[in-house]
Amino acid sequence: MPQNLTDDDVTNRTLLGRLTLPLTGWTARLYHHDGHPARLVLDPGGGSPLTYSLLRPPVPEQLLLQAHHVGLDRAFGPAAISTVTLAYGMTGRGPTEPSFLRHRTWRPPLVHEARPLTLADHIWLAEAPGHFDEARVTADGHTAVRLV
Repeated sequence: MPQNLTDDDVTNRTLLGRLTLPLTGWTARLYHHDGHPARLVLDPGGGSPLTYSLLRPPVPEQLLLQAHHVGLDRAFGPAAISTVTLAYGMTGRGPTEPSFLRHRTWRPPLVHEARPLTLADHIWLAEAPGHFDEARVTADGHTAVRLV
């Protein structure tokens, strides 16, 4: 039976891992409860953090938790990118292969393969510079798709 976490459970003493994303600057923290990953917190560095309760063991429904467009404070790169697309989810037993798609009229979609960052061997996070329409991830023979 799943247990609810109290405010006392979600403190630094239960921190399993922490990671700062290179393009957006967001911070991801993973907390555990009874030795299992229980809560993912994404902090954009201003405003309200996003919190996700995680099921155990990882289930295909949590392979791709969410995808967002993130506006940057300042543009970067030769094309002056001002938006980054971010996606994240739980890892499976095999390699995780995320990609971002931009749909185009009368042409195949533009696909950007991303290299995921892994947080405490339980969570993958991937960023792509630009505005994409869809995030996909394939792992353990399952594919999850989310419109952004």
